[in-house]
Formats: sequence, C-alpha cells, structure tokens
Amino acid sequence: MSAKLAEPPTITAPFTILVDGREKAPYRFTGIDADAKDGNRRMIVPTQWAHLKTGDYTVDGLQDIVAVERKSIKDLFGTLGQHRDRFEAEHSRLAAFRRAIVVIEATWLEILYWPPGGSKLNPKTVFRTAISWYVRYGIPWIVAEDRRFAEIYTFRFLEKCWKEFGNDGDAERDGGGT
Repeated sequence: MSAKLAEPPTITAPFTILVDGREKAPYRFTGIDADAKDGNRRMIVPTQWAHLKTGDYTVDGLQDIVAVERKSIKDLFGTLGQHRDRFEAEHSRLAAFRRAIVVIEATWLEILYWPPGGSKLNPKTVFRTAISWYVRYGIPWIVAEDRRFAEIYTFRFLEKCWKEFGNDGDAERDGGGT
C-alpha cells in the first residue's frame, strides 16, 4: 500500500491578471508562492484574456492605469528594427498610465553581445533607445535574467500595483497616499 502525498495547500491571488489576446507567448503565472504572512503557499493566479489597448498584461479593474509590455530579445530587436515608430507610440501611450514597464526576457549582456541571429540592428541602438525613451516617456525597461524571472517580476509588479491602487484605481494603500 502506498501512501498518498498530500497536495500542498494553495491560495488564490485576490486579483485577476488580464492578458492581451494578441500576446503570442503568454505567461501562465504558475509555481509562484505567496508571502510568508500567507504561509508561503503556492498561488493560483486567475488570468483572463482581454483586448488591451496598450501593453500585454494588467490587473482587472486597473487596465487604464497599469500596464506591462513583454518583449523577448528577438521581439525587441525585431520591433525596434522594423516597427520602431509603433513601439515608440506605445511608449507614448504607456506614459499616460500611473505605472507601466517594459519587461525584457534577456540581460543587457545578451542584448549587447549576443543579439538574435539575423538581426541587422546595432545592439548599441537598443541600449541607447532604452535610455532615450526612459528620459522622454518615463517608462523603464526591466531586463530580466530569463523568461521565468520576467514572469515572476511581471506578477510581483502587478501584485504591488493592485495593493497600491486597489480595485477602484484611485485609492492608494500601504502608506503611499493621502
């Protein structure tokens, strides 16, 4: 007779992440643990497909003030090389949000020294664009070690925005508001 191992208890995140329906490689948000106050239990993260005007991810109820744009290294080089105007226009739209970031699934070393094969875009252009557009639009590019770290960063960013702004998109929490 074999003993069944009990499934570890889970907790459901108190918010739903909206994923743009055009997202080609969506994050699944699995294998993320809750905070210590919630017993470090494995989280179930509700997601829902949606048509987002800007960005790839947001929190349900905060879609007009919070956005995350995701880029793989190949997509980043392709977008800047072939659709630069469209990507800059997206930065302009993101600047109207209270909180927005671009999460890149690569490190600066990869971007600068190992660009995607076939790309004719100079990596220096990518680096300088990140700086220039941050100054112009205030949207930081978060370079993540790999896709998994980018996924976790995206979740934690959205979680913090949900805690900070709440479901009504106006009330600030955790000591950040008036």
